[in-house]
Amino acid sequence: MKEICEQIFCFWRKCCKQLSEKVVSIESTKMISKNKEHQISYSKLISPNLNEKNVFNFKETEMSNALTIEEVIFPLKYLNPTEASPSFHFEFTKDKILSFIEDEIKFNNSYKSLINKNGFDIYIKESGSIFNSEFPMIKMFYKIPKSNFTSKNINVKIIDKYMNEPEKRLKWDNSIREYKIIERQSNEVYLLYYICKSPMIFVSERDVVDKRYDFYVNGIYYDFSSSVKDDLIPIEDDIIRITDHCSVCKIYEEKDNFNIISITQVDTKYQLPSAILSIQLPVKYKEWYDSLINAINEDNK
Repeated sequence: MKEICEQIFCFWRKCCKQLSEKVVSIESTKMISKNKEHQISYSKLISPNLNEKNVFNFKETEMSNALTIEEVIFPLKYLNPTEASPSFHFEFTKDKILSFIEDEIKFNNSYKSLINKNGFDIYIKESGSIFNSEFPMIKMFYKIPKSNFTSKNINVKIIDKYMNEPEKRLKWDNSIREYKIIERQSNEVYLLYYICKSPMIFVSERDVVDKRYDFYVNGIYYDFSSSVKDDLIPIEDDIIRITDHCSVCKIYEEKDNFNIISITQVDTKYQLPSAILSIQLPVKYKEWYDSLINAINEDNK
């Protein structure tokens, strides 16, 4: 969902401103609430056969102040320079990520209405987020009537599957050329790599390397993602790397609709006039969601 947006709009700069096993140790870090100091823990990654070297099982070692099930932690190598900085204060726990998402979703005076068209309400926050204060946050609301689906058995998890599982996504999303999980820490935490096709002639393809955490709370789907360090996955000469400062999503059922809320803060390295963006964003969003709905309906005849 957010990838189609990344193909169409720029960063809105100030308002359109994986039978052999090999055990290795990696460092991971979390912010401790009580003293705001970094704690370094050591975790074991058990990798499988070299033919499947991109898939990993994550096992946390026992130690004092061990992580609880209510927390999520990204390996230190997943953090981008901003997140690894001593001056950056954000606890990558489930509770904190959930709170961050819900706080951004709430209507408040920091978001201003940008576009209301084709069933999409799009808002902008020029002041950005704690992940970056220079690029605006773009918030999008969309309702998919349940009547749009030919089967009455469609639910949030099915929509999640078609949006996020590579095998499903690649069958219907014509805006991407490649979409794969390149490293998995758990069922919920992984590295995602994808290549966005060029939206027009003379414009280079874009690629993205995101760490992602997706999870459910009371049947509601949430995800949080942001870029890793560029040198973790080398950049190809003919592809431009997108910087995902912060992207989140929430999907839930409400009466006769599936509600989708997406918030992105992305530097796509595009420079497009605001007038073009205002016209193209709702159109491209509508095309993307229509393709998603058609793919689900086709498979559920």
